Amino acid sequence: MRMGRPPKRRRDAKHSQQTQTANKPKFASPTLVVGQISPDVVSSILGPAITDLAVQSVEDYADAVLAYEHVNQFTAAEKGEEEEEVEVQVEMDLDGNILQQQQQQTSPLPPPPSSQRLFSSQLDIENLTELLTSTSQHFSHTTNSWKVHANAAKFERLLDEKYGRLRPFIESHPNVEIFIKNVQRKYAMGAFSPFRKSDSPPVGKTTSIMILFMMHRNGVRMDALLLAATFFLVGLQPWALVGLVVIGKWEMDRRKRKRIGGMPKKIATVEAYFASALDANLSEEEEVKAKYALLDTPVGTKFNPADLSLRDEEYDVIVLGSGPETLYAAALLARAGKKLVVLSPRDDVSGCVTLGDKNSSVLGKKIPFDIDGMNVAQLSRQQELLAPALCTTTDTQGGIRFSRIGSNLDGYAHSILSVPGLGTDNTSAECIPVVLNATGSLASLAEYCSTCLGDGFPGVDLDGKDNGNSNSLSYLRACNQINAGSADYYLSKLYNAKESNAYQEASVRTASAFLNKCLPLNTHVRSLMAAIGMMNENLCPDKTSMAAHVTNICAMTSEEGVAYPVGGPRAICHALTSVIEQCGGRVVAGVSLQELLFEKLDEKKETKKKTNGEENDPLKGPKPKCKGIRLQNGMDIKVSKDDGSVISMLGFIPTFLNLLPADTRAAHGVPPGLPAISERRPLMKIMVGLKGSKADLNLTGADWYRLPNASLPY
Repeated sequence: MRMGRPPKRRRDAKHSQQTQTANKPKFASPTLVVGQISPDVVSSILGPAITDLAVQSVEDYADAVLAYEHVNQFTAAEKGEEEEEVEVQVEMDLDGNILQQQQQQTSPLPPPPSSQRLFSSQLDIENLTELLTSTSQHFSHTTNSWKVHANAAKFERLLDEKYGRLRPFIESHPNVEIFIKNVQRKYAMGAFSPFRKSDSPPVGKTTSIMILFMMHRNGVRMDALLLAATFFLVGLQPWALVGLVVIGKWEMDRRKRKRIGGMPKKIATVEAYFASALDANLSEEEEVKAKYALLDTPVGTKFNPADLSLRDEEYDVIVLGSGPETLYAAALLARAGKKLVVLSPRDDVSGCVTLGDKNSSVLGKKIPFDIDGMNVAQLSRQQELLAPALCTTTDTQGGIRFSRIGSNLDGYAHSILSVPGLGTDNTSAECIPVVLNATGSLASLAEYCSTCLGDGFPGVDLDGKDNGNSNSLSYLRACNQINAGSADYYLSKLYNAKESNAYQEASVRTASAFLNKCLPLNTHVRSLMAAIGMMNENLCPDKTSMAAHVTNICAMTSEEGVAYPVGGPRAICHALTSVIEQCGGRVVAGVSLQELLFEKLDEKKETKKKTNGEENDPLKGPKPKCKGIRLQNGMDIKVSKDDGSVISMLGFIPTFLNLLPADTRAAHGVPPGLPAISERRPLMKIMVGLKGSKADLNLTGADWYRLPNASLPY
């Protein structure tokens, strides 16, 4: 016994002396010896069996032929003897006529044996033997060439099944087939699995949860949080994460491109609003005069009480209001395939007031004045919004052009603010006016606050994020960050989205709260920012919405400056009215509105409202649908019953308090928060006409604002 090794297992003598005895196989050759294996199956098994069958078939055929010949000879001899011995016997009738007798039927001869056999002669057996011998030699040859041919045939069949019509391309480009096989092998090994193979994630679970929590606190969208969670916690591969992002982006784009129900596939094309007033034979000066004459005419068709077409027709949409914003909404709906009518209480739907006449000795001609103001800030974005409503066959802006206020010499100055006591110690003293221009708006305003208002100095890198110790620059950039979410906020109001952003939070706060928190010390900077934010609101900071305050500051400090439409708001309104009328709509001016019309609720809805205990709460339960508007003369203008709607652009107070019927308001209430809204303070505008050219007057195109001082916290 060897140390450290187990003893060897030795076989017994019985196992070494045993002989393997096997039974004879079921299908074995007669010449097969048990214990020997013959690879030639054709010659050892199939050949003798087929040869025996062939010999048996030939012998059976020979026996059948001999039997047929014997029967044929015996039948012929028997027939000849009968012809010699038979006597002719006939049968006659009473008249001596011979009756025709039927011939005796003889049994037919048996058919000869068929020669359509596989083996019918010795030659067939010899051919079979030769065929079996060649087949045996082919399959039992040492080179096994038959296997090569069989594999080649199998390969050809697999190529046809696998590639089909692409087989010629694969044969001419073998690298493609190699690439496909490599991809298939990697896929079988799990290389393309969207989940990581390793059990340990790249980032720990605790760290992942902390990262997700910080992303949620910073206002990251929910879809981005879900993608991050699948990457950190589920173990998603980076390429799978990128694929999900691409698929999500494609789905969002597809939903944005999806047409709204009822919208035509192709938007109707229209001509420019001045195309009907021009003639091909007019000269250039005459064309200019024709355009000016068009701008002198009010926008919209004057309402005629005798015209009953408004009452007899049903519209998809009824729009109430005046001004470019009302006509812009109507033009978009008209291009979307809606049949609509615009009803304006004003005699001119554009909102302009025309002073003077042709016989006036002061002005000398009619001049339309813009009452509501039509200064446009951030022009590039406004033109993108106007293009879907104004585009014609030849111009994306429908012939409307904008001119920047100011000139290159004054840095395109557009506004001059005068705030009593700004930059002085006495609020009653006169101040130095503040000029707002488009050349380095934020930087120039921060420099002014630092030089004249005692604010801190801004940073060296004004284009970057270095604000220095300038409170005014920090405040302006904070307003820009809040205003960046304004578009998302207003879209969320349309789609009932529940996500909130900074602009939505600003809409429920006053401007004074924002000013008190950001500018509590420097009263002059506070007064300037309040003046910029409320210059178009005519309200003090404690009554001005922070959203409106932020929007005004971003508009007045935009680097694009402020522009004004060439031809005034009447030009834009004429262009929008032309689009509406060419799409089948109508614009009617001078309409006296009385009240809105509502349909009555079904009895089932009323019963459901009472069973739910909502009869004492008018704000809950189903609301009636507005079906039209009633005019002062008693004419009712209604919308279609299925999907018609009434859009009011008159404001909250005129719509819900003046036009809403008292019984409907008492039964169903008004929107929450409406009682807290009050009418704005009376606003008086004084128009002064100066006679003279631009060169003679030597005046800037900037607007001048006299605003109250808001230096004290509210």
